[in-house]
Amino acid sequence: MTLATLFTLLGYFVGVGVLVWAAKKKRMATEGVAWVAMIGTAGGLIVARLVQFLIEGWPNRISFVSFFDPTLGGRALLGGIVGGWIAVEIAKRRFGLKRSTGDLFALALPACEAVGRIGCHFGGCCYGTEFAGAWAVYQHGALRHPAQLYSAGYAALLFVWLLWMRKRVATEGALFRHYLLGFGAGRFVLEFFRWREHLWVGLSPMQWLCIELIIYAAVWLWLARRKRKVEEHRAMEPAS
Repeated sequence: MTLATLFTLLGYFVGVGVLVWAAKKKRMATEGVAWVAMIGTAGGLIVARLVQFLIEGWPNRISFVSFFDPTLGGRALLGGIVGGWIAVEIAKRRFGLKRSTGDLFALALPACEAVGRIGCHFGGCCYGTEFAGAWAVYQHGALRHPAQLYSAGYAALLFVWLLWMRKRVATEGALFRHYLLGFGAGRFVLEFFRWREHLWVGLSPMQWLCIELIIYAAVWLWLARRKRKVEEHRAMEPAS
């Protein structure tokens, strides 16, 4: 087993472990949550692989196992999010989970990425732009920014921040929106250090998606805060 495979798989295990731990803290059915996490991961990988094949062309030979091989790429963000979300919703119905699991994934996703990106570093995928600084790494025929390690470090910081925020958000679902806000802002900046092949008006498709995530999360959090303040104001009004 290569270091790339080891750290990528370890990232998935860490993500599932954090999700189960967070579910215990919320007193949710942890056995069902563990299955939901694993099914969601599998669904995300499968749809992400399909997105990769649609973009890059369908391979001549393919096997069922290759859909789950973390060393073969195919972890397109949009496909992974859509596939993971559909798989999670189906699994939640199967295991009778009615509560939102978004806040659990808010902690699991950055924990998974913090470890998994180290696998990207050893595997050479998601590599950076050319750079001749003291901490540059040699990948794909040139000295480059260690963009994968930048991503790993930022994901670790995001996880710590969300862990701190966990008991400071009152509205269910708010922690996940904080994750989207933090992920979107960080990934937007990190894209400038990653190799970007396609640009739209100077920004990569990923950066445009990040802008949408930031706007969505910011608006949702603002509306939730406004609603909470209105409810608190009404509660303080004397009964007529």
